Parts: sequence; C-alpha cells; structure tokens
Amino acid sequence: MEQADGIRLQKFRQLKNEIRGSDEYLIVGFYVAKERHNAFFGTAAGRTLHKGLFFDNTIEGFRKLLAMNCTGCFLSAKCFRR
Repeated sequence: MEQADGIRLQKFRQLKNEIRGSDEYLIVGFYVAKERHNAFFGTAAGRTLHKGLFFDNTIEGFRKLLAMNCTGCFLSAKCFRR
C-alpha cells in the first residue's frame, strides 16, 4: 500500500509541475449550492478567464453552462489564447 501511495504521489507531483504556469490547462472551480451553483474558470498561470458564472442546479442549467458559445468565450480553446 505504501508503494502505491508513493507512486500516486510521484504522479501527482509530476502533473502539478506540468500544469503550473501553463496556458494549456483550464482550471475550473465550482461553489455548489442547493439551488444555484457558481463557476470559476482560470488558467494555471493565475489568469482569471471568467468568474461569477451562475447556473441552476438542474440538468438544463448545466447544459446552458456548457452551451455558452464564444460570445461567453470560456469553452473554446482558441478563446483562451487572446
């Protein structure tokens, strides 16, 4: 078990070093609430892409979050590289 934990820790550290400072990864944070959720999108380099993205705690609310097009501009990879 200790060996497996050591390998897992090594892989985590490798991934953390790869992500840190990179614009290739999207960091997503959620504040989960009973009726409405709040989402945050940023880069590993510390750049905030979007914050305060509220959506309802329903499948339709989640679909609306995913369906935002490039005018909302946070789900398109080309939009991150401005």
